[in-house]
Amino acid sequence: MEKRKRNKIAAFALAAALIACLGAFAEPLKVKNNFQKPPVAALKALKAAVGRPFSSGWVFIDGKYIPPPYKVERYGTVLRINGNQVTGEVIPWNEFVKTQDGVKVTKTESAPDTLGDAAPAASEPEEDLADDDSWDSSLDDLFDDEPAAKKSTPKKSSYKPRPKKPTVQVTYTLEGDFVPNEKSAALLKRINDVRTKLDQHLRTGGFCAFSSRYSATRIDGRVAKEIMKALPDMMRTSPNSAALGQAVRSSGYNYFSNAFIEDLFRNRVDYIPLEKRNKQSAVGF
Repeated sequence: MEKRKRNKIAAFALAAALIACLGAFAEPLKVKNNFQKPPVAALKALKAAVGRPFSSGWVFIDGKYIPPPYKVERYGTVLRINGNQVTGEVIPWNEFVKTQDGVKVTKTESAPDTLGDAAPAASEPEEDLADDDSWDSSLDDLFDDEPAAKKSTPKKSSYKPRPKKPTVQVTYTLEGDFVPNEKSAALLKRINDVRTKLDQHLRTGGFCAFSSRYSATRIDGRVAKEIMKALPDMMRTSPNSAALGQAVRSSGYNYFSNAFIEDLFRNRVDYIPLEKRNKQSAVGF
């Protein structure tokens, strides 16, 4: 009797392992989003840097749950997870072009034909990121960890509209092939460092929610684990996005923006794979 029981347990464990293996080779879920694609020239010159797959952490794109395993990559000047773009250009391709010898700079000035209806912002000189050592791109720049502060009501002003200033468009054109150098290598390292930090954040069980329409959200592994245990049931039982937002905040989780809550509600059917993952985690798979 004991032997039969042990055989059943062994068979069950083997089946679970096979399912896990098949899942690892399954086609990753692709989600359409509106992040601006990286320039073709950036892809050609910088190629990609791809991390090894792993199954920890939680990823959402426009409120859509992306199941693991995850593979975080630098794709030219942007970052992707499982082939889904999750950022705009971390460092613009133009900054790489500026590092090249013989780069052609073209300035085009266009005169406005309308009057401004608000006080113009103070003009600022254009920054050359390739030569600015104080500028640094980190994972924190891509995320908004704190709830958005309430906007204060602007005071009335007696300002009268003034003519708008001409708009100057600066274009950098690379004549010839891109040749890596110390400056371009330093810029590329910054993007690779952001990729590495994102990879490490997810590997430690972190939560990441991305969208081109609002700031990304990052939550560390300990808090993310608590939220993800409760979130599927909230998604299943909430009749609308307002109720879902209320349920989330009533539980003490104030990390999610209203825009993400709305996207999450539109994809509320994802409570099914989320519940399934919670059950698998509970039994050690």
